[in-house]
Amino acid sequence: MSIRSLRGPAAVAALLLAVAVAAPAQPGPQAEAQLARIRALQQQRPGDGLLVHYEAMTQAQAGDRAGAVATLRRLLGRRLGLVPLADMGFDTLQDEPGFREVQAQLLAETPRTPDAPVVLRLPADSARLIPEGIAYDARRRIHYLGSIAERRVLAVDGQGRTRPLSTAADALDAVLGLAVDAKRDRLCAVSTNGFEDSAQAQRRNAVVCWSIPDGRRVLRVAVPEARQLNDLAFAPDGSLLITDSMAGSLWRVGGDGSARRVGADGALRGANGVAVAPDGSAAYVTASTGILRVSLPGGEPTRLPQPDDVVSGGIDGLYWADGDLVGVQNAVNPGRVLRLALADGGTRIAAATVLQSHHHPDFAEPTTGVVVDGALHVLANSYVGYWLPAGRIDDSRAPPPRAPAIVAVPLRVAPRAGTD
Repeated sequence: MSIRSLRGPAAVAALLLAVAVAAPAQPGPQAEAQLARIRALQQQRPGDGLLVHYEAMTQAQAGDRAGAVATLRRLLGRRLGLVPLADMGFDTLQDEPGFREVQAQLLAETPRTPDAPVVLRLPADSARLIPEGIAYDARRRIHYLGSIAERRVLAVDGQGRTRPLSTAADALDAVLGLAVDAKRDRLCAVSTNGFEDSAQAQRRNAVVCWSIPDGRRVLRVAVPEARQLNDLAFAPDGSLLITDSMAGSLWRVGGDGSARRVGADGALRGANGVAVAPDGSAAYVTASTGILRVSLPGGEPTRLPQPDDVVSGGIDGLYWADGDLVGVQNAVNPGRVLRLALADGGTRIAAATVLQSHHHPDFAEPTTGVVVDGALHVLANSYVGYWLPAGRIDDSRAPPPRAPAIVAVPLRVAPRAGTD
């Protein structure tokens, strides 16, 4: 789930950052503690530009606006793709002298790529779906979308026509991550109310699976100990690995309906997207400050080291692609697609390539994708930031949501001079 989707129009970058490094802060001990944590990490990783971004965010939210602008200036010239937007934690800086100039310079420095083609555009009456997850059935060439607002799963054919997969009897809450298990011909989805006000009365988290050939529900597993399940991926043995973003945990759901936490509770602070190595030896989990590698089955997490010119934090959907990782980064950038080259047996990030920059005209809070025929089919315009904790769309937002579009971002783009 996009970090921005968990707040209202001005504050949602922050829920996953809150459980990691840069929670919203008020002046006083809380803000001082957050800055101390960030600066301690900077001692370990002095060249990490993302920590500078989070330092400025915390300063801005704590009331040190001039200090935040000065901190942001340290990012100029590095071309990292870090952009301080109002609805990503920098709303208090809009009238601060110098901020608009720094913001414009950082935007101008972000690498621009050609616009990937739109492969599907749903009908106009789909504009209020607020979709967050996407999956693909290669056998039948059908996409699936999950709806937060309408609490259902839709099948989408090659002409963009939709039909329901889920029914009212499935009793879904907001639908987030989706995944197709091609070997077993089934689709599974995360259902949760964990980021809505209704969770205060009764928190609900579940994984629901359907047989693709007949649409029959074949599995529903409630995970009452979870706080807010988010994304999921299949392991080679058919089990599911599922992130719990609020708790910072990883769960495994077996075909028998068992649900077990992988590793220690809270060991993956800021957990969001998840991808599994083809041999099942490790899961890769996105977090606020980078990518975590979780050894399986034990659950020991380690942060992947990376060069200083790579920003891998703040990624939503994450996918395995021919030995590399591909992610949709939407928490520290308006929304772009990165390919992260892995090295040393998948234990470190060697380099990053921007496959699609945020300039795409259909991008409006891109969240997740699915690998299809050498491209990442990205859910380009989720509008998840329009969803309020009260469980409704914020109709005061402009422009109004448009029908969902799916963009095919090629997985291999020749690096150009000046890209990261």
